Amino acid sequence: MKKILIILFLLLTLPVFADTMPFYVESIPKTVIGMYQTGENITIFSHPEANSKVIKKMEFSYNPETMPDNVFGVLINDKKLGFLYVSDIGDEGWVEVIYDRKTGAKGWVKTEDNLQFLPWLNFYNMYGRKYGLRLMKDSPDEIEVLHAKSEDLSQNVSTLRYVRQIRVTAIRGNWALVSVVDIDKTPKMGYMRWRGDDGSIYAFPNIK
Repeated sequence: MKKILIILFLLLTLPVFADTMPFYVESIPKTVIGMYQTGENITIFSHPEANSKVIKKMEFSYNPETMPDNVFGVLINDKKLGFLYVSDIGDEGWVEVIYDRKTGAKGWVKTEDNLQFLPWLNFYNMYGRKYGLRLMKDSPDEIEVLHAKSEDLSQNVSTLRYVRQIRVTAIRGNWALVSVVDIDKTPKMGYMRWRGDDGSIYAFPNIK
């Protein structure tokens, strides 16, 4: 009985971590075209017009205990860094976001500057180059093959095993020119797929 009480006490006193990152291919819908960075609050509209119906208003404290579930595609509370998945773009800075990952509910938000919405290539060029990439846990084995060119039929440069670090040099379409360190600690350079032709994401910026 004493051991059970100790375990319960430890569970109740553990810190709450509400950070969010995608770790599986299916975490990111194939129709997503980029990321929208949130601030302290957002207003979500039914259409890309300021006079359309307001679907939802949300305020973000970036306190793990009070942050909403299933909203963010990426969330790092300590940095007050949050991103929603973007599924479509409109005119004059409007983007359609997924504001409930569980139900897939969508709505429109107005961007405040040119960097608030980052299409995938911009997002990977910014965060992939800064933090490197990590493979999704269920990514297909074939993406662990480095190619000489950004083509599936190009020469295989190396096959990776137990990847430790993936540094990005350039993004070209669905391919990334990378330098990879795996279990043998020898850097290997070549092209790897970060995204499939169907929109599946295989490798994601290792934001910390």
